[in-house]
Amino acid sequence: MVRQKNSFSGLKYVPTIFGISGYFLLFLLAFFLFLGRKSESLRIGGLLDFDPEFYTHTTNFSISLIICLVFGFTEILFTGKFKNSYWMGLLLIAVNFIYELFIPLINTQDIIDAYYGLAGTLIPFVYFYFLKKFGIAKNPLYKEE
Repeated sequence: MVRQKNSFSGLKYVPTIFGISGYFLLFLLAFFLFLGRKSESLRIGGLLDFDPEFYTHTTNFSISLIICLVFGFTEILFTGKFKNSYWMGLLLIAVNFIYELFIPLINTQDIIDAYYGLAGTLIPFVYFYFLKKFGIAKNPLYKEE
């Protein structure tokens, strides 16, 4: 008899309701802000009061946030740590600044875009801190191989 492996048995940790809710809220926020670039009806007026050009820079913010969020969330579920996410974050920050300052491919050089990418990369680390403390539980199905 072949025993079927449970799809969650490879995860050392599983997210709690707090952990998964925070993940989806951040993901949806980044996605919603990204959609606001093209659709004025989806724009948040308060952000435009803060920075009238917010939606011209939100691509870097949203893409950086989503990449960092997915990578870190996955790493935490598999290992309980986010050490490699620091390296991914540094790579994202470097790529944002290098691309915005030195590579004018389909892009105008704009340091503000790089700062938005920096913010999008750093925000998930606040979430990761709380996710690690309050948002994961040991997976009872996990078996060391």
